[in-house]
Amino acid sequence: MKNIVLLTSAVYTNYGIYDPKQRIQQTLDTAKSAKKYIPGAVIILVDNSKVDVQNDTSPEFEELIDLVDYYIDNSDDTDIQYFHNHVQNYDIGKNAMEAMGLMKALTYINGDADIKKEIDSADRIFKLSGRYQVTDKFDIAKFSNANTKDKYVFKKAQPSWINPQDTGVNTLLQTRLWSFTPGLFVATIDMYKNIIENMVRLFNENKYIDNEHSMSKFIPKDKLIELETVGLVGNIAPNGMMIID
Repeated sequence: MKNIVLLTSAVYTNYGIYDPKQRIQQTLDTAKSAKKYIPGAVIILVDNSKVDVQNDTSPEFEELIDLVDYYIDNSDDTDIQYFHNHVQNYDIGKNAMEAMGLMKALTYINGDADIKKEIDSADRIFKLSGRYQVTDKFDIAKFSNANTKDKYVFKKAQPSWINPQDTGVNTLLQTRLWSFTPGLFVATIDMYKNIIENMVRLFNENKYIDNEHSMSKFIPKDKLIELETVGLVGNIAPNGMMIID
């Protein structure tokens, strides 16, 4: 079995309570947990840092880069830099950068023959947020079976906390750990384009939507499988509160 893990991070960022040293160590722990619990994990690190990351020569960062199989550095991307330099609102900046960074990474992968070959030969593709750890509660059989073929797999949807008149949905899907099959790769790129377009439109109207509500809005219900537990633990960036998925 081979599974791709898109490990998303921003180890140098203005958003959240953790400093770069803490973020690097936490993301290193994330990568180690993925290698331990996700069978045949091929890790693609997608980092949306400030350009400062390019000057990091710490042993922890070097260990992280050595541990992952591929590294996509979005730090000098003009769109990513715009949010770091001009958007102070944590929620808008964090959500827009995550969506843009992942969309850009998927688009890059689609044009890179070597990485795309890895994608096409994988059983599933997991999106895993940096700083969280996969636990022994993770069960690959719940993600990868006859019922999940050509489906997205998420933790069970939760009630919305945003006005549904703004988002168009009354539920959200947690995006810390979710997965899809290679056959949905191009469709996922297109989905992210729609998510970003919708985000920008709402932000310009002084409304708000995050990645979690966006997933609930744009993933077709007939392509969605929901799990009670995905096997993840970690501390959220705004205040350090621990979550267990």
